[in-house]
Amino acid sequence: MKNWMSWVILSVVLVACGDKKQEEVKVDSDKPNLTNTPDVGKVEQVEVKTTGTGLTPSAAVSEALKSAVMQVNGTAVDASSASVNISAKATAQLDVQSKNGSDSVKATEVLNSQAFAESVVTQSNGVVSTFKVDKLTPPKSNGGVYVVDITAKIAKFKAPVDAAKVKIVVAPIKSTQQSFNIGGRNVPAHEVLEPIRQQIIESLTKTGRFTVLDRDFNSEIESELMMIGSGQTHQNDLAKLNQALSADVIWVGAVNALSYDRMARQLKTSDRELVSYSGSWSITQRLVNLTTRQVMLSDTFKGDFPSVSPTTLGASINEKTSVANVQSEVVKKATESIMQKTFPISVVSMDGESVVLSQGEGAVVEGGQYKLVKLGKELKDPQTGQSLGNMETECCHVIVTRVTEKMSYGQLTSVKVKLDGVEPGVLQVRGKVHAKPADPSQHAAVSSDKPKARPSAPAEKTSAPAAEKPKDKDW
Repeated sequence: MKNWMSWVILSVVLVACGDKKQEEVKVDSDKPNLTNTPDVGKVEQVEVKTTGTGLTPSAAVSEALKSAVMQVNGTAVDASSASVNISAKATAQLDVQSKNGSDSVKATEVLNSQAFAESVVTQSNGVVSTFKVDKLTPPKSNGGVYVVDITAKIAKFKAPVDAAKVKIVVAPIKSTQQSFNIGGRNVPAHEVLEPIRQQIIESLTKTGRFTVLDRDFNSEIESELMMIGSGQTHQNDLAKLNQALSADVIWVGAVNALSYDRMARQLKTSDRELVSYSGSWSITQRLVNLTTRQVMLSDTFKGDFPSVSPTTLGASINEKTSVANVQSEVVKKATESIMQKTFPISVVSMDGESVVLSQGEGAVVEGGQYKLVKLGKELKDPQTGQSLGNMETECCHVIVTRVTEKMSYGQLTSVKVKLDGVEPGVLQVRGKVHAKPADPSQHAAVSSDKPKARPSAPAEKTSAPAAEKPKDKDW
């Protein structure tokens, strides 16, 4: 009550401050957050008032406590579990002392005692931190029920903010092969595929757009949870049990082909081998909705291993480097595809031509140049009513000057539209700008401007015979 009154008084003071106080809050919001710490969730104490009924005082108290726990932690709590039936031992003597409630004076005395409250808290094993019986109402007639009003503080685990993000599990990549031929050596499949999975986990985590759930260290996690359950930690930690998150989507991958073949042929005229290398790979990824099993995204990535032409000079390849390059390319393409189709990179802040992008490492590279579009109104399919997306207008390019873990900074170039008053998120990245090959006509024009370029004209005439029919000796 004291805390409540303090809060009311504080609220009145804040209101009395009027616009002056609001301005101070606004200024403070522009300051950098210098106390940012990792949000891992925390155990809170939630005060609730509940009512329970029963044929005896103990039954009524038990029902009130069950209601309090369920009110705080949800109806998913098992009503028969030890954490809910926390008053069983504490109320064991209550009915005996009050003759099953017939002695209402004695029942009220026991319920209001400090010893009874402490007993309930102790027997709750951390579920209840404080307990008080506000009122006991005996039955109005024979065969009626007792009514108990209580106030209790129940431990509740507050999940971290990131728990509200899309939760994803990265599953092991599937392959029908136990090993892959890499340069003539059979490399176990898990040595090639598991690093890809781990790098995708790392890459998606760095984007800050997903809550990536761990499925590799279950035994270590269970060991820590067992310490809590066995009472080796603080009682409040019991609220951390049964808080594991389930996935919203699952990333799955499958190998269609992966081989880097070494081909060798013994020469008949010498003891040398004619050796060459060639190969290719193909991997498919999918994002699957866990609840509905709908395929939200599906891509197939393909590539070639570096080819080595037939030679007798002892050709060889670096197997580890070749595999590592494929792994990096798969991770890069997979992450880019997922982010582009689920969380496109957008401009979140703009000061003149200086901009801040919504993603950092793994999404863009320092020095890279990217296309930006300006989003317009949303269009819908007239037949299905489904959204077709927003209209897009080519806007400009952005050159990334600095990349951090979750953001990146850049400069706008080649601006084609007005950007005054553009809201955050309206400008989005649509791929990288690739350098165009030099235009031969432009090169010729530049060359023609040079005085010394004119004497080269006769050389063109001398090259004319090249258009004549080749002689037999040329074939």
